[in-house]
Amino acid sequence: MKVKHYLLGAVTLLFSATANAQDTVAVDSNFYIFLAFGQSNMEGQGTVSKADRNVSEKFQVLNTTASNGGLYTWRTAVPPLAHSQASLGPVDYFGRLLIDSIAPHNPDIRIGVVDVAIAGCSIELFDTAGNKDVTYAKKQQSWMTSRIDAYGGRPYLRLLDAAREAQKYGVIKGILLHQGETNTGDQKWPTNVKTIYDRLIEQLNLNAEEVPLLVGEVVRSEMGGVCGSHNAVIAKVPSVIPNSYVISSENLQMSTADGQNVHFTADAYRIFGKRYAKQMLKCLGYTINGLPAVSIDTTITVCDSYNWKAVNQKFTKSQSVSKTLVTLADGDSIVNLNLIVNKSSTTKLDAVTAETSYTWPVDGKTYTESQTLTYEGLTVAGCDSIITCELTIGGTAVNESAVNEKVAIYPNPAADVVNINIPTCSAGLAKITIYTSAGIEVFTSNSVVELETIDISTWNGGVYMVQVVDAEGNTWSGKFVKSFK
Repeated sequence: MKVKHYLLGAVTLLFSATANAQDTVAVDSNFYIFLAFGQSNMEGQGTVSKADRNVSEKFQVLNTTASNGGLYTWRTAVPPLAHSQASLGPVDYFGRLLIDSIAPHNPDIRIGVVDVAIAGCSIELFDTAGNKDVTYAKKQQSWMTSRIDAYGGRPYLRLLDAAREAQKYGVIKGILLHQGETNTGDQKWPTNVKTIYDRLIEQLNLNAEEVPLLVGEVVRSEMGGVCGSHNAVIAKVPSVIPNSYVISSENLQMSTADGQNVHFTADAYRIFGKRYAKQMLKCLGYTINGLPAVSIDTTITVCDSYNWKAVNQKFTKSQSVSKTLVTLADGDSIVNLNLIVNKSSTTKLDAVTAETSYTWPVDGKTYTESQTLTYEGLTVAGCDSIITCELTIGGTAVNESAVNEKVAIYPNPAADVVNINIPTCSAGLAKITIYTSAGIEVFTSNSVVELETIDISTWNGGVYMVQVVDAEGNTWSGKFVKSFK
């Protein structure tokens, strides 16, 4: 006699991998299944936080590779979902918002996802017609083929088989897609997507009117995305597939961690997943119960000004700015921006007159002709620094020897402080400027006391050049060594 198992008990019993092969399982109409496929952004490239691992047992994922507990076994949807090398992606918060929003209407609801995604792949990898997927896979680099092999060498067939396995337990309610970076600008892409979608509908015996396709935009150009132009192609999908919807990536931050300019940040994935869920809830006829706001703390350091494209505003001063970037339905994304604006420096040193030659302490070079001396470097903050000085050769020479008798630098070498002794008659009028050996200005004072004590404890070790101009216009240059610690 066969034993019939009903899906009313604990989730751990429901998804037991030890069930007898002869047992049958009742399909639970409250168990909503969603298929997800695509490339790296569907895999997820975001760093997984401790909070991301706190997942309700009502949110399940069916393993589509042999990792994470074994092929075709159910587990709580703790990231990563697609495979063991993936990270946080949009599917993670898609499932969370669905449960949070549907629970008030139906506390028995559970969400299951089937996720198949391969970084860098073309849409061809999911097209089995004429073995296009096999031909495409053979041409790829080993790192990609190893991920393809994890799905049995044919990701579409693994998605199909996993979906059939999932149908033994629940009802497929929708399909999620995020792919296109590799096919940027390909005008046939919407038609290729339709081919795959139609094949899934047919082979899984689904009704296209009841199973919407949600397609996410890639990182937008205004956010720095190099494939942003493909969003114009993605926008055409609804005209090809009637029950399909484009999920906006507006204002979603791009990750700069890997330098590829195609991936979203972890916070952006969280918001993106909720946008997918928001649209799916509309398709399912449910209202939205938003998740708590996501607070994003960002520090940006720039030179002179910063154009924050997300709010279309230019900032020229250091300040802290908070801005809500998305709608409440997404779960507010509040960006707390700590902006540090460092200024470029243009320094015009006092004119210098010498009889036959002059050694400029800024660049250490000796000049024998009258000219405008110019040095282009960087400030200690990394911004442009331009130093100029009008040099006249052949005029009345500066009496540097007299100044040398009046100005002293000590201790030398120095570790924490350096003292510059200025004559009493010049105190309050003399100007001191200190440069690194690379010509970067690190200190200046236009009004000094007789004994100027300068804190150099945080300066890098090395040689520093000092220029003093006294009240009578006499100049003096010297050097000191900052000890290495």
